Amino acid sequence: MTWRDTYRAATFRGVAFFVESADSSHGRRQAVHETAQRDTPYTEDLGRKSREFSVVGYLLGKDYHLNRDELIKACELAGPGALVHPYRGELNVVCRGLNVSETTAEGGKCTISIRFLEAGEAAYPSANVDSVNAISAKGNTVTATAEKSFLSDFLTSGFPAYVAESAASGLAALGEYMAAPGLSFSGDLKAASDFYLQARGLVSDASDLVQKPLNMVSRITGLIGSVRSAFGTNALSMLTNLFDRSPSTYSGSTATPSRQQQATNATAMNALVRQVAMAEAAKAAVVTQTPVAVTTSITQTATGTTRTSTSATQTAPGFSQSRPVPTVYDSYQAAIKVREDLVERIDAESEVTPNDEIYVALSDLRTSVVQAVPNPEQNLARIVQYVPRETLPSLLVAYQIYGDAGRADEIATRNAPRHPGFLTGGQQLEVLADG
Repeated sequence: MTWRDTYRAATFRGVAFFVESADSSHGRRQAVHETAQRDTPYTEDLGRKSREFSVVGYLLGKDYHLNRDELIKACELAGPGALVHPYRGELNVVCRGLNVSETTAEGGKCTISIRFLEAGEAAYPSANVDSVNAISAKGNTVTATAEKSFLSDFLTSGFPAYVAESAASGLAALGEYMAAPGLSFSGDLKAASDFYLQARGLVSDASDLVQKPLNMVSRITGLIGSVRSAFGTNALSMLTNLFDRSPSTYSGSTATPSRQQQATNATAMNALVRQVAMAEAAKAAVVTQTPVAVTTSITQTATGTTRTSTSATQTAPGFSQSRPVPTVYDSYQAAIKVREDLVERIDAESEVTPNDEIYVALSDLRTSVVQAVPNPEQNLARIVQYVPRETLPSLLVAYQIYGDAGRADEIATRNAPRHPGFLTGGQQLEVLADG
């Protein structure tokens, strides 16, 4: 193969030009160390030099000025571009400069001189915030401080029986709600079954648990901690509902020391539920428990031994294992709405807690939520307004916007029209700007 076989027409960012001559520079970088009173220097190698390419050529023809302007635009664009070098093939370069020379004597032609430098790549260390582990750690701190605060306040021994009975009634009511929250289980089937049994156990064991605060707090936090696995994509709604149903005020009598302790117990249990629910809700905002099916294969080897291999694949709910995956929102606005709802509840809890340690833990959790939701690494679509000029079916609107009629259900679900076959002309629709 001769050099003529590999010769290619020159272009930069798709703009063609003719080449008369081409130069390039190569070599390595060195640092020369010359020490006083020594005749022999030391040369330190610092790596390969950046390769530079220079071409001298021309543009020709009655419309050469149009190609000239396109080449100027290509050289003035920021960032690297593709250079097809007549002798070196395709290179990723940045333009260091373009000189254009034009004369009346050579009408219909301009001479060009361009200098290029290889673009290379950014190989510097980069740091990314591990938002998932950050929120998990901050949430665990909130839970630990909430447990500590609860144990310091909750007390039933040494008081009349109605103090313990009132606490047991509140605990049983919590278990009843957790067992039937009005939200469907969408996580792992086994986890959902275990969750239900734990909730019913909280009801049946309420009278005994209020006499053992350490066991009681462990059962409550364990149950709330199981919400993400049992409810999957519905976990966030479950946890925020749990927060909302746990009041921060007590409306009963506090006329006697026993009544005051009864109020303290109720307030402490509600505070524990709210704080742990927020800790778990923050985790659910960045991680979703996704069910997986586990398949096991058994292979008989020639030596008679048996080998077992296990693999997991994502599938529909109803299987016995789950794995955490990053929570993905259908739009940027949806993620912002979740963040605002969480921050609002965390702020509300911070305002009512008298415990400084819990206040600091909640503040740290709030900061992590603001930083992590939405995930900076997820390129989420934005919701925009679209107004069809005339009444059209959702299939046609989806095709007009995205070139994909299969997204008609997405538009219908987001806008809830009276009939998806008739999207009213002149009426605003919410659509995702990712088409």
